[in-house]
Amino acid sequence: MLGMTGAAADRAKVLNIYAWPEYFPSALIAKFQIATGIHVNYAVLDSPATAETILSVGHSNYDIVTMNAAPELAREIPKGFWKKLDRASLPNARNADPQVMQMLSSVDPGNQYAVPWMWGTTGLIYNSDKIKALMLNPPLDSLDMIFKKDVAAKFAACGISMLDSWGDVLPMVSRYLHQPRLSANKAELDAVIAKLQEVRPYIRRISTAGYYQQIAEGELCLAIGYSGDAMVARRMVNESHGSVKVDYSFTREMVPFFIDNMVIPADSPNPAAAHAFINFVMRPEISASVTRFIGFATANAAAVPLLEPAVRGNTIVYPPPAIRTRFELQSVYTPEETRAFTRAWLVFKSGL
Repeated sequence: MLGMTGAAADRAKVLNIYAWPEYFPSALIAKFQIATGIHVNYAVLDSPATAETILSVGHSNYDIVTMNAAPELAREIPKGFWKKLDRASLPNARNADPQVMQMLSSVDPGNQYAVPWMWGTTGLIYNSDKIKALMLNPPLDSLDMIFKKDVAAKFAACGISMLDSWGDVLPMVSRYLHQPRLSANKAELDAVIAKLQEVRPYIRRISTAGYYQQIAEGELCLAIGYSGDAMVARRMVNESHGSVKVDYSFTREMVPFFIDNMVIPADSPNPAAAHAFINFVMRPEISASVTRFIGFATANAAAVPLLEPAVRGNTIVYPPPAIRTRFELQSVYTPEETRAFTRAWLVFKSGL
């Protein structure tokens, strides 16, 4: 919850944002404040589950939240979490990438609630020099790197990490085992957890926060991670004048795809300011400036031509068509399936 100060008592001139770190950099916030006279409070989102809990209670006092399309928005839109957008107030929303909008419409029919902001994939982030020194011709385009015991064992000493997110990891293991989809069926789910437990001795870290910094610093050499985090790790290496060569690969088994969107809570105290902000950041030059800074792919198609060739030509951030045709949004699960997957993940992490 955000407290209101005396200086910010006029709620019509205050915008409360709840978003991932750096999604709206301070320079962007300053430009918006100068242009509109609206003061922005920025609370950092660190977990969609936490955000969902806060929003489900109501009266969160937030005006804009960044939320993943699937499974979060798919689950939350029918529950009335979000306000329908006033498209007349968002002329710049037409700049959104048509392919991203089409995929988003599978969870937001008619694109009524969400404006896509950033997108990316989940794959393998690795320290190229260390990996290639430890194995001749490593299978870098395959989940064999982590889920094949004999391969993972080769990289354990230099540090393997995976996301602390069953929604990301369990479907990848399921696909690796040639299951048609992640299932709560006991035999199939037990097989998924058994595979994870088989390689657990070789996993040094299970975390969604900070693992990319450890890759940049050479403390880890291999991770299941997000494409944008690979770019953050590269930026950290450059800023520290380090020598670690960070690479990223799309796995042949599957290419998980996420879309982070700007949405307005149904009980937002200032939806007018929220619309003004969304329209502001969907200006091509603004979206381009953020992508340059954070390394995630902008969902603003009009911004891409403004990016330098080295940025828009980066195949980690903007994969070639052959990869894009393989994008898969996370499935939406029933409450019973979600409970089963959550329990199974906790059992795996606890080592029981």
